[in-house]
Amino acid sequence: MIAAAWRDGARFDGWGEYFSFDRWVAACEAGLASTPVDLAWYTTRERGYGEVLPWDHLDSGLDRDWLWEDWRSSVEPDGAGEVEDCRWTPCYECGVCSSMGTEIQTGPTGDRLDGRRLLPVLATNGR
Repeated sequence: MIAAAWRDGARFDGWGEYFSFDRWVAACEAGLASTPVDLAWYTTRERGYGEVLPWDHLDSGLDRDWLWEDWRSSVEPDGAGEVEDCRWTPCYECGVCSSMGTEIQTGPTGDRLDGRRLLPVLATNGR
């Protein structure tokens, strides 16, 4: 599926301005056509807390309970559940720092670093 989406133009899909859900659905529909795999069952159905999730075997350092609550908050109708970057806000106690020995370091503030002017980062929309 990944190779098919890539051949169809999927690049930098982690960035919202480049992501195309329709491209990924088309790649999956073509690739899964001869299989009993149901894309919706793996992607968009409601899941229960006790269910073993496809990524449970991966250790990102995030506490499973924290991830569950973060997901539940993110689907709230008012959108109030979005978590801000903890480098600039109070800690959300996700578990990464304590379990992986991570020390949060913030970057330079303002537009200067050691007396040098920082260049702005601008989105180019693929041009």
